[in-house]
Amino acid sequence: MSLASLRDAVVAKIDQATSRKVHCASHGGRFDLHELKRISTKAPAVFVAVLGFSDLTESCGDYEAWVTWGAFVVTRDRPGQPRDLAALSIVDMLSLLIPGNTWDLKESISTAERTRADNLFSTVIDKAGMAMWAISWRQNMTLGQAMTESDLASLDPFATLSAKYPLAGDAPEAEDLVNLPQDGE
Repeated sequence: MSLASLRDAVVAKIDQATSRKVHCASHGGRFDLHELKRISTKAPAVFVAVLGFSDLTESCGDYEAWVTWGAFVVTRDRPGQPRDLAALSIVDMLSLLIPGNTWDLKESISTAERTRADNLFSTVIDKAGMAMWAISWRQNMTLGQAMTESDLASLDPFATLSAKYPLAGDAPEAEDLVNLPQDGE
């Protein structure tokens, strides 16, 4: 599954958990003031981003990595609910939802872990009439296959090993041809 598809699945689960009272969408990454002002019309909102991945490995034809996720909470003042309290309410909900979650994805090798929430308060954001938090976590996930199932099925069996390797000095190369046993042999 692609990173974009994984992100869409996380967005859908957060959207479901907020009973659709909070705008939930995917986002390309971190915010500057211009971007924050642009998306603030959607507040209250949670924007989910893939912040990166590390420790990419190939295992049994699948690529696996530790994906770092970010959920950015953006709120504005509303009648009866100041922006800081609205943000805290959403952060509370996400702090219960994220840890241990697999998002119902078979690509989740582990549950969400190392969950961290940071208040992104600044005078610039405050003067713009918004509150913002970032919640990040890591999760070991399958990112895709090195080869598709049909590609793997179309390969000829590994029946013969042919190897050439140099010997010392001017000696000719050594050559081995080994017929490998197959199932049922």
